[in-house]
Amino acid sequence: MPALPNRVLFEKLRAALPSDSVFVSAENQIHPSTVNIPRFGRARFYLWTITPDRSAEGARPAGEFKIQLILPDQPRESRGSLDLSEIPTFLLGYSPDFGVFVGWEARLYDDFAFSANVQTREELLSEGRSLGWAVAAPRRRRETEEVRVAFSPGNLLHYLRASVRADREKLYGRWREAFFLSQTPNVSLETLPSRASQLLEYVEQERRRVSATRAQRDARFGPRVREQFDFSCALCRIQLEIIESAHIIPVCEPESRDDLWNGVALCPNHHKLFDARTFVIDRTLHVRVDRATVQFLIDSRQDEGIAVLTDFDGRLIRRPTFWNIDENSQRRMVWAFDRRAELSGLGQ
Repeated sequence: MPALPNRVLFEKLRAALPSDSVFVSAENQIHPSTVNIPRFGRARFYLWTITPDRSAEGARPAGEFKIQLILPDQPRESRGSLDLSEIPTFLLGYSPDFGVFVGWEARLYDDFAFSANVQTREELLSEGRSLGWAVAAPRRRRETEEVRVAFSPGNLLHYLRASVRADREKLYGRWREAFFLSQTPNVSLETLPSRASQLLEYVEQERRRVSATRAQRDARFGPRVREQFDFSCALCRIQLEIIESAHIIPVCEPESRDDLWNGVALCPNHHKLFDARTFVIDRTLHVRVDRATVQFLIDSRQDEGIAVLTDFDGRLIRRPTFWNIDENSQRRMVWAFDRRAELSGLGQ
């Protein structure tokens, strides 16, 4: 399967970091990139494209995605190692299919075979796309268990801080899963239990709480946004009961609000494409398609029906009812679209 070019992955990483971050390593270098991040410190990133795992037909269960660990100048058949020295190091993948990052535990990759596959499940990517923060149950790796987290670009810094804290407190396996759940942005969750015997109940309870919080927010937010767009998709204008309300700044990012200015009505297809960051809407309310993602889909032979995306490139969306009568909401919606484009690596 093809991967995004290094320069595209580099821009996705740059866009997700604070704007005043300084790359110490060379431009477009991602294996690794070294960055000075304000209010965090120096960090090292290894970043690969997440693609469907079709390397051996039938060898993997359906719904597996992967990154492939190959270091620059690593000879075939040789073993590789992530540099874990001195500064926090992060092993990340970016999914152009879902528009999210996944973080694995870099400490477990100090030794790997050439082109080693590192897996994640489609369910985690889908939940990360929808919610902005998703935590998988631990998966066996070597003699321990690994926890993977999928998150939107706007939550990258939050993930870095949570990872450093989890490592410092030596939270691994079920403890790490519970901790990352407790760090879900914009959701009030209980502190970690004191005993390991309480972990399973805690995890189940907090997963239910996250789902309930999202449902409650949607119940308040959805009907009001759909009404603003006359119950039609802002792109294709289809006007059926299937219309959904999408947050411009996703629900699990700190800047998200359930106000009208942070919502756009979309059909299910365009909602998922929007959440996957295959397109953004600029401050003039015109659609801008991510050409790198489109090319990735073409190269991956996943482009059947892609006109549902590309046909709207450059088109003006339907304006919400408040656009010409509420200057403050208009200004905040423009900011939200700008912020979304910035986090998607498609800023103005």
